[in-house]
Amino acid sequence: MLKNKDFLVLLIRLFLGYVFFSAGICKLTHGHFGQLIGPPWLEESLAKYGLGLFAQVVACCQVVCGALLLSQRFSTLGAVMLVPMNISILAVTISQNWTGTPYVNAVFLLLNLLLLFYEYQRFLFLFSVEATAAATPSKIETLRHGRLPWIILGAALLTMALAPFQYNLTNFAGLLTFGLAGAILLTSAILRKLEKVLVAQAMANMWLMTLGFVSPFVPTLVAVNSGLILLVLLVYLWRNRRKTERAPQLASVVA
Repeated sequence: MLKNKDFLVLLIRLFLGYVFFSAGICKLTHGHFGQLIGPPWLEESLAKYGLGLFAQVVACCQVVCGALLLSQRFSTLGAVMLVPMNISILAVTISQNWTGTPYVNAVFLLLNLLLLFYEYQRFLFLFSVEATAAATPSKIETLRHGRLPWIILGAALLTMALAPFQYNLTNFAGLLTFGLAGAILLTSAILRKLEKVLVAQAMANMWLMTLGFVSPFVPTLVAVNSGLILLVLLVYLWRNRRKTERAPQLASVVA
């Protein structure tokens, strides 16, 4: 059974992975890819000051960071790379006096730091080799194995390569990337049925937001599904907590 913190880390990886992957592809396609954050017109805006190439580099970095998080295998590297990006974005939104945006980016930065804190044992080598050797791996470490994470990175790179040329194929490659990211979790034996339901709902939202232009009802569907995710997640956390509290009582009865 996964602990609450283990499963929440998986959901945060999926969320931040989608947010930054889709934001980068949206910039490279000039708004022809669904996303949660922007701005899709970054390159056009910075090109006025001779910084069009810089905007493309930012977009590519967002895609790479997002793909690394989605892959699970390289999620630690993605979380490390995302810290300076989140700090820079936060600084820009504050300096430009964007209403509300700094608070959203502050949440992203907080989630980013939570991912790193969860894996703090991986960074103990900076202080002590012995401490690193004694670190206990979590159950979700098994998700780093196999070929699927490499295939996810390949699909992400394909999406990025197609972005400037063919929008329909870019959307398809993006959907494939999200589907493969979900497949890692949905096919894992360490996740229970309710956990897989939550992952499937999260993947559904990714696809719906990517294809947001297909129907005017998509935003409503995303909102309804997001509410269901929150409800199911609360039930999941409550059930896990009850099982954790009852475990010592059952052990004492058996003894």
